[in-house]
Amino acid sequence: MNFRKLRQQLSPKRFTVQLLVIFLAFTLGAILTLGIPATLVLDHQTNRQLRALLDQADQTTQALYDSKINQLQNLAALLVQHPTLNALLETDADSDALRTYLEGIQSPSGFDVIVICEGGSQIASTEGETLEGLCEGPAGEKIFVRDDTAWLITREALTSGGEVVVGQRLSTILDEFTVQSGLKYTLFWDEDLIVSNLNAQTADLCALHPEAISAYDILTFASESSEPQTVMVRPLSGLENPRIEWLEFLWLSPFLQANRQLRRIILIALLFIGLLAAGLSVLISRRFSRPLNQLAQSAARLREGDLTSQLNTVSSLWEIDQLANALEDARVSLKHSLDRLQKEKIWIEGLLNSIVEGLLTLDNRHCVTFASSSSSRLTGKTSAEMIGLPIDEIITTPPGEDPFSQQIPQIEQVRRIPVIINGTKMLLAVSRSEFIPPDAGNATTALVIRDVSNEERIHHLIGEFMANITHEFRTPLAALSASVELLMDQLPDLSLPEIESLLHTINIGIVNLQSLIDNLIEAASIEGGRFKVNSQPVPFRQIVNDAILTMEPIAQQHQVSILRPEPKKDVIVRADRRRTVQVLINLLSNAIKHSPEGSRITIRTLLVEKAVLVEVQDEGTGIPENLQSQIFNRFMTPKSASDAPQLGLGLGLSVVKAVIEAQSGQVGYRNAEVGGALFWFTLPTAPGDGQ
Repeated sequence: MNFRKLRQQLSPKRFTVQLLVIFLAFTLGAILTLGIPATLVLDHQTNRQLRALLDQADQTTQALYDSKINQLQNLAALLVQHPTLNALLETDADSDALRTYLEGIQSPSGFDVIVICEGGSQIASTEGETLEGLCEGPAGEKIFVRDDTAWLITREALTSGGEVVVGQRLSTILDEFTVQSGLKYTLFWDEDLIVSNLNAQTADLCALHPEAISAYDILTFASESSEPQTVMVRPLSGLENPRIEWLEFLWLSPFLQANRQLRRIILIALLFIGLLAAGLSVLISRRFSRPLNQLAQSAARLREGDLTSQLNTVSSLWEIDQLANALEDARVSLKHSLDRLQKEKIWIEGLLNSIVEGLLTLDNRHCVTFASSSSSRLTGKTSAEMIGLPIDEIITTPPGEDPFSQQIPQIEQVRRIPVIINGTKMLLAVSRSEFIPPDAGNATTALVIRDVSNEERIHHLIGEFMANITHEFRTPLAALSASVELLMDQLPDLSLPEIESLLHTINIGIVNLQSLIDNLIEAASIEGGRFKVNSQPVPFRQIVNDAILTMEPIAQQHQVSILRPEPKKDVIVRADRRRTVQVLINLLSNAIKHSPEGSRITIRTLLVEKAVLVEVQDEGTGIPENLQSQIFNRFMTPKSASDAPQLGLGLGLSVVKAVIEAQSGQVGYRNAEVGGALFWFTLPTAPGDGQ
C-alpha cells in the first residue's frame, strides 16, 4: 500500500514531480552552463597569470643577474684602484700576504672568490686551492665552469699588467635569485647540466634537452618527496653565450592547489545553488500543489455529490484563487440547481403520488421500472418490491383470461380489464402511452391504471335505483289512480265509511310520494353541494308530533303501532323544523318497512348535557353485520330476513345523516338487545333552555 502510494506521489503526471524535474533540469543545465565555462575561464586565467608571473620573474632574474654582474665589476674595479693592492703587487709581496689581504676584502663583500692573475697564471687567491684555468679564460666570459662547479666571474685589468678576477658560485647565486624571484633555475653548458636548485632527480634534469624546450612548457618531475613536482619552464633571455642554456622553473603546486580550491569553491557554490534551486522548486511546487490538491479534493467531493462543503482554498496565486472562486461559484450554482430540481422532483413525485390513478412504467420485457404510491396502494406492494418484477406477477387475470400484459390497450386507448390482486377481484381501467424520456432508462411504456370496481357497482346501483324509483312511484300512483277512479265512478253509490277509506288510501299514497320526493330533492341538493339548513329555535315536541301525524296512517295500514315519547318538559332545540321532521319520517318509514305486523316502534328522548338524544327502535330483525358499515351510504337498503328484494331507494338514511350533521348533531345505530334496529341522533338545545 505504501509502495503504491509512493508510486502515485512520484508519478510523472503529477504537477509537483514535473515542476521538480524542470527545476532540477534547469539547475543542472545552469551548473553545466556556468561551471564548465567558469572552469575553462579559470584555467585560462590561471595559465595567463602563470605566464605573466613567469615573464615578470624572468625580468626580475635578468635584473638580479645584471645587478650581480655590476656588483662583481664594482668590486673588481675597487680592487684595481686600491693602493694597498697595487703596493703589494709592486713590492712583489708573497702569495700569503696577498691572500690575507684579499680575504680581508672578500669576507665582507659576500663573494666566493677573488683571484689575482698575471700572465695567465694565478698568483693569489682567496680559495685554499688553485682554480686552474680561471686566469686563462676569455676576457668577456662571465661564466666559468671548473670541476662541475660553475662560477659567475668578472675581470678587471691591473695597472701592473695583471688582472683581478672576482667570482661567485652560481649555486649560491641561484639560491639568492630564488629568494628574490620565487623561481628555480637550471644551467646547461653545451647541453650538459652544470648547476640547478630545482628539487628534482638529477637523472630527470640531465634527460632534459634544452633546445627542445619552449617557453611556458609545463613539466612534471619526480621529486625526492612522495609527491611529483609540476613546473612551468622558460629559458632565460638576454644571455650572450650560446653555449649556456639557463632555464627558469615556476613551481605550480601552490597555483594548482589554489586552482583546485577555486574549482572546489565553484563546484560547492554551484551545488549549493542546485540544492537551493531544488529546495526552492519544492517550496514553489508545494505552493502550487497544495491549493491544487485542495481543489482536486473539492472536485472529488463534488463528483461524489457533496455540494454542502465550501471550498476553503487559500492561495497567494491570483490564478488559483480565480480557479477556486470559479469552482465555488459552480458549486453554489449546482447546489441551487440541484435543490431546485430536488424540489421539483419532490413536487412531481408528490403530484404523481397524489393522483388517485396508479402510474407504472414498463420496459420492453414488461418489467416494472417505476411505480407511484397510488399503484402501491392498489396492488398492495411497495414501489421497491414492484420494480424489476414482470407486470403479470403483480397483476393477474381470472382463469381463462389472457395475461395482463397481453391485454394492455393500444396507445391513447382505454380498456377495462378484470384482474385479481391479492385474491380480490377488481376491474381496472388501463390507458397506455409510449415514450422514451432521457432519464427513463429502457422504459418504453407508461400505464395509468384506475380501480373502477366501485364505478361499476354504482352503475349497477343506478340501474337498480331506476328500477326501484319506477316501482316506488308506480305503486302509490296506481293506488291513487284506482282510488280516484273508484270515487269518480261510484261516488253516488258509496257509503260514507267507504269514502273515508278511499280518501285515507289516497292520503297515504300522497304522504309516501311526498316523502319520496323530499328525499330525492335533498339527495340532489347534497350531491350538487347546494344543501343548507336553516336552524332556528323550535319546540322538539312539535317536530315529533308532525312526524307521527304524518306516518301514523301508514303505520296503521301495516298494523304497526308508534309509541310516543313520555311527556317531559318541552325542550327547545336549534334545528331546521322541516328537515328534522323529514329525518323522523325517514327513520319511522324504515322502521315500519322492517317491522312485522303487530309490532311496535318506540320513540325515546333524553337530555344529554346541551343536546337532545332521540332514539327510534323497531322490533324487526335488525341490521345484518355485512351491511352495518354501509348503512348510511346512498342506494343502500337493508334486506329482510328472508332475503326479499330491496325496498325503497336507499336515500333515506343518507339524508338523515346529512341533515343531522349539518345541524351540529350526531347520528348512529345499533342492534337492540331484544331484537330490532335502534337508530339515534342528537340535536343541540337552544341557548338559555333549561334542562
